Amino acid sequence: MYRVFMGLPARYRPHYTVEDYEQWSGDWELWSGTAVSMSPSPKKIHQRLSKRLVTLLDEALRNANCESCEALQEVDWRVSHDTVFRPDLFIACSDEETDYIEHPPRFIAEILSESTREKDRHFKREAYQALGVGYYMMVDPEDSTIVFLELIEGEYREKSDLEEVELILDEECKLSLRLTRLFD
Repeated sequence: MYRVFMGLPARYRPHYTVEDYEQWSGDWELWSGTAVSMSPSPKKIHQRLSKRLVTLLDEALRNANCESCEALQEVDWRVSHDTVFRPDLFIACSDEETDYIEHPPRFIAEILSESTREKDRHFKREAYQALGVGYYMMVDPEDSTIVFLELIEGEYREKSDLEEVELILDEECKLSLRLTRLFD
């Protein structure tokens, strides 16, 4: 399912688990047993866009009376015993009362940076698609662009009109977002 390009043959690479991951300090993700650094820390523009987007999502969730869903930032998504993602932002719809989530988020947004751009555009796109994340959005602060993908029949399809994007999170929760507001 995952393609991780590493210089060392697989037999020489350590295979980490969630238990190992829980002991690490710093910003890491765990991709099929491989430790992946998420540093350096986000720049101010990254934080600014993240704040705007979570405000936009919270407002849309409130307006749609989506009480079972919430917008979260930098929370672990434990996919399996050897895979943990920490998306920049996501919407989860469940009543899980843990410090992390175990089910695929309905929506994920990654804000691209120089150090994460290729990972977010390729590896995470493939992984999120394979894992059934309904909507994946990549925000590029460098050129003020947004790529918004919707999972349709197991494949991501890009939406071109971002003036009014509809997210169907579950039967009772439908959001309408004006993503063009992010760069106002």
